[in-house]
Amino acid sequence: MRPRLLWLVVLWAAAARAARLLAVLPTNTKSHHAMYGRLLDALARRDHHLTVVTHFPMKDPLPNVHQISLAGTIPEIVNNLTLQHDSIKPDFIRNLEQIMQECVHACETVAKVPAVKALFNSTETFDMVIVEVFGSDCFLPLGKKYGAPVVGFLSSVPLPWVNDQLGNPDATAYVPSYMVGYGQRMSLWERFANTMAVVLAKILYRYKSQIPSQAIADRLFGPGPKLESLAQNYSLVLSNSHFSINEVRPLVPALVEVGGLHLDDSPVLPRQMQKLLDASTEGVIYWSFGSMSRIETIPSDTLSRIFNVLSELPQTVLIKMDRRMLAQNLTVPDNAYTMDWIPQHATLCHPNVKLFISHGGLLGTQEAVACGVPMLMVPLYADQALNARAMADRGVAEIVTLKNTDKYTWRRKLRALLTDQRYKESAIQLRDIFLDRPMKPLDMGVYWIEYVLRHKGAAHLRSPALDLSAPQYLLLDVVALSTATAVLTIFLLHKLFRYLCTRCIKWWPKEKLVFEKRLLKRNLSFFLCILWKYKVKSN
Repeated sequence: MRPRLLWLVVLWAAAARAARLLAVLPTNTKSHHAMYGRLLDALARRDHHLTVVTHFPMKDPLPNVHQISLAGTIPEIVNNLTLQHDSIKPDFIRNLEQIMQECVHACETVAKVPAVKALFNSTETFDMVIVEVFGSDCFLPLGKKYGAPVVGFLSSVPLPWVNDQLGNPDATAYVPSYMVGYGQRMSLWERFANTMAVVLAKILYRYKSQIPSQAIADRLFGPGPKLESLAQNYSLVLSNSHFSINEVRPLVPALVEVGGLHLDDSPVLPRQMQKLLDASTEGVIYWSFGSMSRIETIPSDTLSRIFNVLSELPQTVLIKMDRRMLAQNLTVPDNAYTMDWIPQHATLCHPNVKLFISHGGLLGTQEAVACGVPMLMVPLYADQALNARAMADRGVAEIVTLKNTDKYTWRRKLRALLTDQRYKESAIQLRDIFLDRPMKPLDMGVYWIEYVLRHKGAAHLRSPALDLSAPQYLLLDVVALSTATAVLTIFLLHKLFRYLCTRCIKWWPKEKLVFEKRLLKRNLSFFLCILWKYKVKSN
């Protein structure tokens, strides 16, 4: 009975007065919405009044939720797998530039929507502003406009520029960057490349995102503080990461990990799906590349090789794809079922699902981990290589690439994942670690948002590192002072030694000096005589 009473006390302590919240989510990405939507719904159910600017409005919003729909203002972000990049530019730079370009374009478009402009020009007031933290800071001036604390939603692991905004350590010696697919134990070259990647990412963000975003913010809100200074006043950032499946990293109090926030406690399958999975007694392989990347757009020769390997397996293969979009020369294997939409979390948690073929998106990875399913990961974009490496290092996944796809590699890795029980055992162990928390991710996200409301911005969470200059933060001034002190000490000792030596020689009696010289010469002659007499030779 005691644990139940304690839990009630925790819930009571987490309660906050009903507040007016403004959430501006400009990015048109379904996977991001899965995380944000669930948290906003939970806040609405706690009687907070929400005004939400989003591309994915709720179908049946509560009475205390006012929505401004952005649906249709910009096309949905989709990564076509047939695109080929022949540029000498590294993949991670090209990916970063694309993300920033898309986010800045989303800001530009959203800022022109009449309903959004009317909201910003109205006399409404808000107790908190919630913005998306990703590729642009264009809506940060809303916090100053309303005199309200700003909370950020981050759908990934902490990004390099977010670390700077919160005063969070980069720790590039053992924390791999967002765009680099390294593990936590890096070689000398990997640590060098990782550090350079972080530095380049921050430079790119400055010139590709902050400068154009500043122009948009100035047009929308008028001249005001620079975005980089406003970004250093986040009250809180909720990151969709967790140390059990991502990197172990140092975190300042204002950066809170809520990885898995979008996961339902009891996912339910539609009746037809339930029947199909129940009947697949040999097991099920589920293949999906998420909402952004279409399997149908994989080059035909590559997709044909993958289909050939899958057709050899006794398991049922469930594929999220539109069969009508396939090339005419492609034949879907007889053991495969294709569907335009599949309830992913509920499917992965079915006991007959043996393997998940994934592109390595963070939300899908979290769902597979929560269900204890091994993975064959095919990273395509952004942080997917990082997520795939993290899963491989934990013994729950194998990695292949589309660029170097051959049927022998796919056959070998698929059979290893399906027959070697070590992958399943590692997946079960990782699931238990991932789900073992003092508070559910959704409850934690709600708690910290209400914490900021209760403490009127919670300025005490802000890191003192943000008030230091770069030389102070890197202790360059301490190094300079230590070096100067050491050099001065050596110089003074050198001068003192020379002075003492000069004085000693000056005060020494001349007769005694002559005597010492003679004695030294005699001793040397005696020593040479002994050497000659006994013919001492070196071995």
